[in-house]
Amino acid sequence: MACEEKWLRIHNSQEWSDYYDEANVEDLRRFLDHYLRGEDNGWEETPRVRYSVLDLEGGDRTGIPAESFPPAEVDSTRFYLEANSRSLTITTPTASAEASYDVAANPNAVSFITRFDEETELVGYPKAHLWVEARGSDDMDLFVLLQKLDAHGTPLQAFTVPNQNARIHDATDHGATILKYKGSDGRLRVSMRHLDEALSAEDVPAHAFDRVEKLQPAQLAEVEIDLLPIGLAFHPGEQLRFVISSRNLLGTMMPGIHEYVGANSGQHVIHTGGENASYLQLPVLK
Repeated sequence: MACEEKWLRIHNSQEWSDYYDEANVEDLRRFLDHYLRGEDNGWEETPRVRYSVLDLEGGDRTGIPAESFPPAEVDSTRFYLEANSRSLTITTPTASAEASYDVAANPNAVSFITRFDEETELVGYPKAHLWVEARGSDDMDLFVLLQKLDAHGTPLQAFTVPNQNARIHDATDHGATILKYKGSDGRLRVSMRHLDEALSAEDVPAHAFDRVEKLQPAQLAEVEIDLLPIGLAFHPGEQLRFVISSRNLLGTMMPGIHEYVGANSGQHVIHTGGENASYLQLPVLK
């Protein structure tokens, strides 16, 4: 990964079906022929990045060329949380407010929504910058999630089914892998919030994990949480929902894995506006 001569291709399907697609096999062959056999086959003219943008309604775009990831045209834009209206806004709320949930409640989560009035694409690394408080505890396990909603508020997802045989009903069978895209997520134990200043970037915070900083009563903690990178398209009227919870909202990555249960108790409070303006930073393609 430290090599300067590297290429990135981000596809929109399940990995095995993508790897063995005839065109992609030939693409990899050209790379190997160039570097292992010394063939002058024009590989170096290949775009350094080819990324995909998910539509979640059948209009995915793939193989989009760029010189870097995220593309140079991306503008990291802050969407501020507003607790009273449970909305996301590009202007900082002047009034301080709180959104909270009891860890033992159902739902044990709060969410914030914005609606896009024009065609918008998000390509790159989202992050959450939050001011949080634990009431009745000295720590918090936070899980965050980005979801795309249609104009009516229905969450949109993507499913990739590589084969069509009867074994598809057995989700644990390697020959019947199902890829499900529900959104971009991230997580953090608040007592491990200290950042590694040398490794952190503006878009991607890096945590040091070298100390435990428990919370004091009434203490507001400033935390940054990185989320999985995205390529996501929004049409006019469609919405983005940002969810904060004390539990893993997506479940386990693979079947058969034990679900992680957070070390949570009491009440989680998200502070917004004023001096403690929490925000979601999104990679908006200009």
